[in-house]
Amino acid sequence: MRKNIEFSKEEEKELLNSFYNYFEDGFKFEKFLKIYLEKLGLEEVYVTRSTGDGGIDLTAIRKGIGEFSQSVDEQYYIQAKRYSPESTISPEKIRALRGSFSSGKGLFITTGKVSKKAKEDALSIDQSRPIIVIDGSELLASCVDMELGFSFKPCFSSVALDDLMASHDVIVTSSEEQYVERIITQNDIRAYILPMPRVIRERIPDKQNKVFISFNNDSFKEYSIDAGHRYIAGISSVYKENGLRQSDGTLHSKKSLWTIDDDLKIRIKIVEL
Repeated sequence: MRKNIEFSKEEEKELLNSFYNYFEDGFKFEKFLKIYLEKLGLEEVYVTRSTGDGGIDLTAIRKGIGEFSQSVDEQYYIQAKRYSPESTISPEKIRALRGSFSSGKGLFITTGKVSKKAKEDALSIDQSRPIIVIDGSELLASCVDMELGFSFKPCFSSVALDDLMASHDVIVTSSEEQYVERIITQNDIRAYILPMPRVIRERIPDKQNKVFISFNNDSFKEYSIDAGHRYIAGISSVYKENGLRQSDGTLHSKKSLWTIDDDLKIRIKIVEL
């Protein structure tokens, strides 16, 4: 499964419309939901299509565990609504599903919109017969996550690579000295913190909460560190002076080169990547 795939509101709107238009009618949408529900882990998914089924379009079960599976199977009653992504489902339509079954759980799945209040009411009004609501945006997101009807090309992300590099300290030895390399990411700059490399923080006594640091050979100044020695705080001026946070608000990742003296004073050089 793919994770953390993000798209803008406009991209979501375009994808959801394409998804909705693919289903020529409600029955084709119901047949798709059979595949979808099986992918979610439900079993014995059945498209009813029977006359007078009370609004129930599919039924399914979620089996219990082990030797008790036959006695604790959960029955699901599903209503499918192929509605325009711009249309809003009324709470009455969701409540009507509850009247179609006497026990078990309901699932209301639509390509349209559903208000937060309607979703909350569906779960809380009658907890013996809760109804789980999946609206168009949620259906789209889960289909993207499970790659049901969606395929992707790889997209290079310098931010993601920066984060990966920043999570790994690199010890470099030059002809002059040995230092630790670490990327200062945009997330670090945004949060006004400077994460400390592991090999540096391990040198600092547990109870020490301040360190002296020289940036780019300037004079040493005292800075606060968090209790876990994970990061240095109060460095907003350092980021501005070294071009990581620019006057127009732009954030610019750079590389930091760390050394620590025997007296635990830290020297940091900030250079371009």
